[in-house]
Amino acid sequence: MKPLFNIWLSVILLLLHSLAGFSEGTKQVAPFDTAQGKLCIDKSRNDFGSFNAGPEFRINIYIADPSEKICFGLGKILQVDSTVVVQYQLRDPAGNIVLGPFQLPKSGPGFISTYDQDTIGPFPADNGYNPIEYPSPIRGNYSLEFYYPPDLAGTYSMSRYVRFEFFDITVLDASGKPKTGRLWSKAWQFNCGVVEPPPTDSRFFGTVYILSDDSIVTSVNCNGFVGGTFSISSNETGCSTTGNIATDRQSHPGFHTYPQYKVFLTDPDSIIFPTGRAKPGINLPIMVTNDCATGSVDLGVRVSHDGLIELLVEVVPGPGADPRDVKLTANVLANPGGNGYNIIHWNGNDGLGNPVTNGVTVRSTVRFIRGITHLPIYDIEYNDNGYIVEVVRPPGPKPEIYWDDRLLPGVISANLNGCTDLTGCHLWDIETGDTNTINSWWYVSRSITQSLTFQVKRIPGQPGKISGNNVFCEGGVAMTYTIMRDPGTSSYTWSYSGTGATVISSDTSALVTFDATATSGTLAVYGTNPCGDGQESALQIFFYPPPQVSLAAFDTICYNEPALILTGGNPAGGEYRINGTAAASIDPLISGTGNHLISYSYTDSHGCDNSDSTTIFIKTGTECEIVIWMPNAFTPDGDGLNDVFRPVSNNIRQYILNIYNRSGQLVFTSTQPEVGWDGTLKGELCPEGSYVFVVVYQSSLSPPENSTLTGNVVLIR
Repeated sequence: MKPLFNIWLSVILLLLHSLAGFSEGTKQVAPFDTAQGKLCIDKSRNDFGSFNAGPEFRINIYIADPSEKICFGLGKILQVDSTVVVQYQLRDPAGNIVLGPFQLPKSGPGFISTYDQDTIGPFPADNGYNPIEYPSPIRGNYSLEFYYPPDLAGTYSMSRYVRFEFFDITVLDASGKPKTGRLWSKAWQFNCGVVEPPPTDSRFFGTVYILSDDSIVTSVNCNGFVGGTFSISSNETGCSTTGNIATDRQSHPGFHTYPQYKVFLTDPDSIIFPTGRAKPGINLPIMVTNDCATGSVDLGVRVSHDGLIELLVEVVPGPGADPRDVKLTANVLANPGGNGYNIIHWNGNDGLGNPVTNGVTVRSTVRFIRGITHLPIYDIEYNDNGYIVEVVRPPGPKPEIYWDDRLLPGVISANLNGCTDLTGCHLWDIETGDTNTINSWWYVSRSITQSLTFQVKRIPGQPGKISGNNVFCEGGVAMTYTIMRDPGTSSYTWSYSGTGATVISSDTSALVTFDATATSGTLAVYGTNPCGDGQESALQIFFYPPPQVSLAAFDTICYNEPALILTGGNPAGGEYRINGTAAASIDPLISGTGNHLISYSYTDSHGCDNSDSTTIFIKTGTECEIVIWMPNAFTPDGDGLNDVFRPVSNNIRQYILNIYNRSGQLVFTSTQPEVGWDGTLKGELCPEGSYVFVVVYQSSLSPPENSTLTGNVVLIR
């Protein structure tokens, strides 16, 4: 009998050890004895696991039958202040405190002293730990809560937190068999030691199981990231809930997350938390509604279950991804109301932000997905190995992991095509992770439609600037105007609002002939296609009258006079011509005697011009001779006869007359031939006698000559 007894004993011990392997706690967050995953209560961050915590921060234990009981234990407190007193209590599903509050045990029932005790579980006969037990007479979620006091200032600082060396919370049925998948929270909080750059042992190797609200289970192997104290929570949208999926899923600087999904340490109990069994689907047909005014398209989709639609618009149909293609995502409902269609809006722009041209045929594929899971996690300094994500229930292929970190300072990392690297996806360092919320997401695809093609419809775009001159002078002209072609335009219509114009259009160009009576107006053009008429482009055309121009008449001049500067044109700034040749002056000797035509033309700021003309006569004869004669005597006695000494002259200039007495004294000077000497000096009569005169003058010959004439004049009274 002894051998048989030994066999049965071995079987019993093996069975007990096998049952003990289903403990929930340290075994999942620290899968080997040197791993650093610890349960952490940190009131400076949030209320996770604390007395009176809200539903999203509770540590929940689900009881399915009154015969089941809760067993739990905790290791010693690992922190600087080892004297802090930590209390625990247990609440039933109605919120009543049914156990505690009690001080955390440091030995005996409820105290776990070794890693092996923890991972074996609440089975002291099998070298596990001796648990605290609570029979659970009510079905539902119980919650385990902890309390530790604030500092002397009454606050909780980041340096004052509680982390447990070990923890285990296990549900046993009436036969003592563990019921796994009953322990969950929406915001687990752990600690993996001091933050230091890799290589380091302060890593978190735990694996968690996320149950989406549509009953899809995926597991996340954290794969050794480095984060000190951190929270793990999951939700449907990412870092925020604005309703803009592309924005919500982006990683954000600072703390931006919210708990929504249940997060387990093992695969959730499939009886209590069943897998979504009904296969979701897309109910055809898909409705397509074009908006010609904007070029946008509304696609109406009907689905059998609530979920998420991913719609790929292939602007450039063909194999492989193209940057011009567009991926849209939208939450959809099985019963959205109205006609049963969920509307997914595409703005009509390609992936580069450019409007897709009217008439272009695009191809779209609609994928209905479930199990959309976002993991926004705050303040993980190093994720140098990446996440490993697997689909647990219902079974399926490895999901693609996506991220978009482009909102983080100095970060350009984004993967919107999906990563399935077996060794881990979405890696980052402390520059990216420190004090930022970094989001990753994945989902399980369940239904895909065949490709759907449709045309983009939009009214023609505004043609743009009309090229061509728009300022003319009255009198008639022809001009060709052009615009750039809009690919979505079938034809163009040109028009002119003024009078006296003929428009002959030819698609993107128009020949406009303006006659002499044409008036200012607007040249306009717009495009047309089956969607309708587009906005017009316009160009103001201006006609201006010629300027008022005049030229003053010239005096007759002698053939031997110097060159004459031409003046008298109005407005100033025009051009003079002599007998058709541009000139600024007229030289009588070169031009010759007779009449010469002088014209003056002027162009205004609009480019319009006008002119006026007159003649100038160059004469010859005695009146053009050069004459100067000085008298030899004069009688300034006031009788009106020969009272002034002055020359008889003609055609001289630059004249100066000086008269001296016998002593050489200057008694008179004049620069004008018509101004002579009256025989006085400073108002006093000069004595009779002979005086010397000196005349210096220049003739008006061309070229002129300088001459000097001297002599004596007798003053007689």
